[in-house]
Amino acid sequence: MTKSATKLSLMMFAVFVMGGCSYSSDALFPSLFGSDEQENIASGSMEASEEAVPGLGSTNFEPIKISEGGNTGTFVGQKVVMFRSELTQLQSAIRSNNAQLQQIRASVINNALQYHKVVGMIEAKLQVGTTPGNPNMFAMLEGAQNNVQVMNSNTNALSQLAARVSADAANTDYLVDAIRASYSISGAVDEDHRQLRILENEANQTSILMNSLLNEVNSDIVRQKQYISTANDNIAGLASAIKVGSYGVNNVPLSTSAATGSRFGISNQAIGSGSPLFVAKLNKAGNKYKEGLKQAVNSARAKKPSVIFDVVAVSPANGSSAGAKNNATQIFQDLIDMGVGADKINLSAKTGNVSSSEVQIFVR
Repeated sequence: MTKSATKLSLMMFAVFVMGGCSYSSDALFPSLFGSDEQENIASGSMEASEEAVPGLGSTNFEPIKISEGGNTGTFVGQKVVMFRSELTQLQSAIRSNNAQLQQIRASVINNALQYHKVVGMIEAKLQVGTTPGNPNMFAMLEGAQNNVQVMNSNTNALSQLAARVSADAANTDYLVDAIRASYSISGAVDEDHRQLRILENEANQTSILMNSLLNEVNSDIVRQKQYISTANDNIAGLASAIKVGSYGVNNVPLSTSAATGSRFGISNQAIGSGSPLFVAKLNKAGNKYKEGLKQAVNSARAKKPSVIFDVVAVSPANGSSAGAKNNATQIFQDLIDMGVGADKINLSAKTGNVSSSEVQIFVR
């Protein structure tokens, strides 16, 4: 099964949280799934691309079966019975924690897909233009924000789950040590030691599984936080674009400082640094620049699929900036036509030591 198929299958996963045990307290989860309206938006033939959902783990954690054994009547035999009972409870904790993990993952993927589809609809509308401050667009953006808020709740739930699994892992390690220490207790019979060896092996395997579960939960937390951070930045950019009704330099307030410009929520220091990937002088080149731009863009994306393009309109210090901004808007559309997502393009403007207007494209 492919990774994408695994993620999609989680969307259909429905599970009730198992009863608590002495090692894991019951978890009280918030409502982790989107509203009915958002469910309708997310329904249909959606493909879970790598960018659409966080790269969560996909392991389903199932402990091994514990062997049976009788009480020999010795002191060590009684401890063997106690150890087996404790190991059974620890394995129940793994099953409960695993069920909660799969539930959270299903919610994460569900909300990420809803967010991704709504944002795609907003971006598509902005590319062709709409009325400034369109309330319908803001309503859609609020839906995407709600999905991100639910993903924040998912992250908190994962952190709580990690704390429980960590405590269970410590108890498992303590049980392994207790089993090993029992070999030195006098008064045992051969059957006691035989059962101890079996229990020690089963406890060790349970400990390995417990720590694997903990590592995967912690990895999911990191990936989820990264995804949410990117989503929040994107929402801030979309809000700015909705206010003016479209993407494009002419419609978005730009800095005219001599250093660098700013655009949708990106700091000045992040725009136009280093040597440009490509410089276009549309007023002189007409459409001849497009082939060179396409080659440069394809090369940059091949080296780094997640590359961000900073499109900077550069105008002479003593000249008008209108021409450079119009050209940058054209470059923006060219990049869209080349398959670059709107969220991967930053627009800005600046004055510089140039004789005529030009557009500089930087990558990061």
